[in-house]
Amino acid sequence: MRKHGLAENGGQLPGGDTLRNLTPMGLKAAARELGRPVGEMGNPARGAGRTGASHPMTVNEAVLALLRPKRDLTQLAKEPADIRAAAQAAFDAPAGLGTIASYATEVALPATGTWSNPSKDGAQADIVITAPEDGVPLLFVEIDNCFESAQVLAGKIDKYMRFCQRKVKDVDGKERPMWRTRWWVPDGCHGDQQHPVSQ
Repeated sequence: MRKHGLAENGGQLPGGDTLRNLTPMGLKAAARELGRPVGEMGNPARGAGRTGASHPMTVNEAVLALLRPKRDLTQLAKEPADIRAAAQAAFDAPAGLGTIASYATEVALPATGTWSNPSKDGAQADIVITAPEDGVPLLFVEIDNCFESAQVLAGKIDKYMRFCQRKVKDVDGKERPMWRTRWWVPDGCHGDQQHPVSQ
């Protein structure tokens, strides 16, 4: 993938493995494969290898925990009984949220600016989930590895709130919440109300 300009070296992980980031061209190729708009693919985690990639790896683990992919148990036939039992328990657990196409990572949520040119005062969602088929039309997930202070986290909540309350004119000329110009929610889900929903 690096040879074709789709991935780049993102640094070394603590165990010695190399982290690979998708380049903008790689994100476009992945979007084509997944049948998604490029704008929903998120952004690469720049500089992740310099810190051991603990945050991006935790984001990946969170996506897998929420997605709960079902493994092919026949591939574990030669594994010890305890491993097969753990895999069977995970397989028998309830299904996760959506499909891999339901997830985007490192998504800019502009408090000012535009989708393509967001200002630095907005939030950046670690994970955005859109799985209306599972009752989750839109969910922003913030991942913290306990390295940020309570004040920094409170500031992030404020940024999310400002983004959710921001209104812009849509293509039909009507003013609506900015998030609504990118993500669809079923009728009756507080779709055009400000969020958090104010009483």
